Amino acid sequence: MLVNVISSLKGGGAELLVREINKIYKKLGEDSCAIYFCGDQSELQEGEVVFGLNPRNPVNIFRVRRVLKNIISLSDEVVVVNVNLTWPFFYVVFACIGLRNLKLVYTEHSTNNKRRVFPIVRFLDRFFYSRYSRVICISNGVRQSLAKWVGPEIAKRLVTIPNGSRIYSLPERPLLDRRLPHLISVGSLSSRKNFATSISAIAQLKDEIETYTIIGEGPDRTRLQKIIQSEQLEYKVQLLGWSDVIESHLHAADIQLIPSLWEGFGLVAVEGMSTGLPVVASNVDGLREVLGDSTPSVTLVNQPTSVNEWVSAIRKAIVDIHSMGAHSLAQSSRQQAQKFTLDKMAQSYLEVFRQL
Repeated sequence: MLVNVISSLKGGGAELLVREINKIYKKLGEDSCAIYFCGDQSELQEGEVVFGLNPRNPVNIFRVRRVLKNIISLSDEVVVVNVNLTWPFFYVVFACIGLRNLKLVYTEHSTNNKRRVFPIVRFLDRFFYSRYSRVICISNGVRQSLAKWVGPEIAKRLVTIPNGSRIYSLPERPLLDRRLPHLISVGSLSSRKNFATSISAIAQLKDEIETYTIIGEGPDRTRLQKIIQSEQLEYKVQLLGWSDVIESHLHAADIQLIPSLWEGFGLVAVEGMSTGLPVVASNVDGLREVLGDSTPSVTLVNQPTSVNEWVSAIRKAIVDIHSMGAHSLAQSSRQQAQKFTLDKMAQSYLEVFRQL
């Protein structure tokens, strides 16, 4: 029996992966379910449970415990509980105290964690990580960062399994010989996504691009909107908010920008490249692994906060489309994206679970 636990039903990163991988487990004949701390009951699918509580609410501990006790009572096999994100990381450990026939697995998604700013927290973190039989890291960058934090003993439990992604269709994009390119970014409007820098770069490139669309929502919206207004970019840069039709927006673009200050993996990179988009991205751990060091359709920015470097990189990407050909770059991106499918991810997870 497999149980997936995560904070929320909604989201485009880890939340999406949990929903998709739960479907794959079921198709493979595995007995699987998913538990969400918060979300809309009306959006539940088969084998999903939502508590309707704030992820920080400690009542989630007792709700998880009740569900797990019921599952254990109905199963003669070991129940594997795969946990994702911060509050489930802590609360599931408490929920499982005294319960038998359980194996806990945690998926680590980030190379950077706010808790690691405080060395004294290391002892607390080590205790909780030690409760997990395996910790799956979504990239080698994540694994290396976490290994330094938890120490050599717990590091023996770490294993790297790259995330999988939805693979979208590959469209035929109009040539750029008589038009300017459309640029796109997808991600939460948060400081770590660094959209302030990419918008500032667009201010210098406004005569060289048609539009720059950012799909996502978050606490930085007001700050980003002020930058757009101060640079008089209202006609060039759009903050569209969240969208359930990401694929159509990717199809309408010519280049994808990923200016993140850090990324555990880079799910949006795989989604964009699956549609054949060339990518200009920050040269950071995790993201670099997904994009590849020598993929022709990828331009890496070594200093993510440098506006001038972003300007140069975007110009290079536009020149590459003209010189190398959009079709050739699309095939390069597509080939790289197909290394990271959800089916491959699911099979790799199942191999880890069966070894417990």
